[in-house]
Amino acid sequence: MARIVVIFASPLEAQGFKIPPDCTHQVEFLISGVGAYATQYSLHEYCVRNSPDIIINAGIAGSFSENYEIGQVLSVNRDCFADVGVQNETDFQSIFDMNLANPQQAPFVSSWLPIECAQLSHSLPQVSAITVNSITATGTQRNVWLKKYNPAIETMEGAAVHYVALQQNIPCLHLRAISNMVGERNKSKWNIPFALGNLYEELGKVLI
Repeated sequence: MARIVVIFASPLEAQGFKIPPDCTHQVEFLISGVGAYATQYSLHEYCVRNSPDIIINAGIAGSFSENYEIGQVLSVNRDCFADVGVQNETDFQSIFDMNLANPQQAPFVSSWLPIECAQLSHSLPQVSAITVNSITATGTQRNVWLKKYNPAIETMEGAAVHYVALQQNIPCLHLRAISNMVGERNKSKWNIPFALGNLYEELGKVLI
C-alpha cells in the first residue's frame, strides 16, 4: 500500500472526485491554489510534513493540438516553466537561452522537468506540457509557445508539481483532461464538466 497525495489546483477540479471503494492505497488530497507559486509552496510544505510515496497531479488543461479532443485525458511526462524569461519583438528567450541558469546543474536539471512514475500503471497518451502564469488567450501568443516549445497542452501549475517531485525525489503521475483549446476564450466551446468526469474515471483507475 502506497501513501498517495492527489493534488488539485482548485476546489472546482476536486469537488466531484470520490476515492474508489476498492482503493488499495492510503490517499489524501491537497488543494494547492491556482498558479505555480501557490502550488510549489503548498506541495513542498505537504511533502516535508507527510513524506508521501507518490504524488498525483490531476486537473484540466487547454490543448494546443486538434489531435486531442475535448474531454480526453493525457499523462504529462515533462513540463516546463514556459514564460520565465524575456519576450522580444520576434521571439521568446528563456532564462536558459540567456544563460541566467545552467540546465546541467541542480536545481534545474534541464529546461524541461521530466517525470516518471513506475509504481502506477497507465496507458494514456504521453505528452509534453508548458506551465504559464497567464492563460494563453490569443492566437499570436499561442504561436509563440508552439514555436518555442511545441507543447501538447498548457496548465498553470504542472511544472511546479514536477519541480517539487524531482527535488524531493518522489515519484509523480501528472494527469490532465482537455477542457478547451488554447488561444480561444469562447467559453461556449469549453466543456469543463465533461473533462472532469473523464479525469475522475482515469484517476480512479490508477488508485485501485
